[in-house]
Amino acid sequence: MTNIIGYMRVSTKDRQTTDRQELTLKDYAKRNGFTFDKLVSDKVSGTIKANNRFEYAKIKENMRSGDILVLTDLDRLGRNADDVIRELKELKANNIKVVALDMPYLNEWNRVNDNSMFDMVIDIVITIKAHMAQQEREKIVSRINQGLAVAKERGKKLGRPRVTLPDNFVKEYKKFSNGEYGKMTASGFAKMLGIGRATLYKYIEIYKSVVD
Repeated sequence: MTNIIGYMRVSTKDRQTTDRQELTLKDYAKRNGFTFDKLVSDKVSGTIKANNRFEYAKIKENMRSGDILVLTDLDRLGRNADDVIRELKELKANNIKVVALDMPYLNEWNRVNDNSMFDMVIDIVITIKAHMAQQEREKIVSRINQGLAVAKERGKKLGRPRVTLPDNFVKEYKKFSNGEYGKMTASGFAKMLGIGRATLYKYIEIYKSVVD
């Protein structure tokens, strides 16, 4: 028996409730002739990755092959593009389908049971998200280094020596902070990157000064 779960999320920083999302999900269900077996919501910081959200983690643990997860917006699934990609891949591997109302083709209920078509759409979405994530990482590194260059040009002391972020740092640091390297310590992460721990902390400080 297929279970259809509606998932909603708002940030702890917002004064919003999930009322709008709930109304949108129920309207979609009514128009497509189904009812939700369960509607759940999380109110968590946008910095918390999907697996660490209490309600989401519970439904994910209980969902089985053939179940369907419905969201108003695909980005509700994760804290950033990388997190969304991981969740989409894992859910697909477990044969759990994701319907996102803000995504063309991924919001068409009559396609849900067409497995080959649905898998193709998910693969395309994952590819697009991965491309967007890479572009965002490159933009962050570019903004950081441009900011440092402008500061130096204006005579602002940046420390000795001048520090810029390596091209791969943002990507690897996101993996580290997301827990993709398991219980790796900061020292172990620095060693993996081939840098000292002090340099690692400097990179993190520069990264956070721009991202935060």
